[in-house]
Amino acid sequence: MIDHVIYACADLGAAAARIERELGLVARGGGRHEGIGTENRIVPLGGGYLELVAVADRDEAAGSDFGAGVLAHVAERGDGLPGWVVAVQDVEPVARRLGTAVTTIRRAGLSARVTGVAEAMLEPFLPFFISRDPGVADPGAVGDAGGITSIELSGDAARLAHWLGGMGLPARAEPGPPAVRAVGIGDRVLR
Repeated sequence: MIDHVIYACADLGAAAARIERELGLVARGGGRHEGIGTENRIVPLGGGYLELVAVADRDEAAGSDFGAGVLAHVAERGDGLPGWVVAVQDVEPVARRLGTAVTTIRRAGLSARVTGVAEAMLEPFLPFFISRDPGVADPGAVGDAGGITSIELSGDAARLAHWLGGMGLPARAEPGPPAVRAVGIGDRVLR
């Protein structure tokens, strides 16, 4: 299942105001990612969520795959969609299949294991994979926005299919430079 879509921004408050103004959705909670140099706010969609992410510490962010990806996206393209994340029961088998590293991400109220982050930040049409630690609630389960209904990508469709390993997700890739082009949220679209 698509767990969440990342929206990188220079300013969390301004991004939250844009999402509320344009889509009628409210950002909540979030916090600082330990050791990654980023901070976030969550927009729950009632089936996945939009993660607004900004750099909190440039030096720390530059030293992490995720933080460096957020830094690069904002510097090169401004605010926008640098990535997406797929929830799996256990990231270890996915990491073995793909040959990717497993790391842990933490912030207040959240800890999870992730894999494929470095690759996904370099090729944004590829998702990274997340498995929340036991007892950690899904931040996207609340809300009534209609959930994540689709994701439009550009990149190599065959590579995406291999990366997903047969998962049937509402994701479509068209030829073009690797990118997340849009996310369907209920009957709305964020580009």
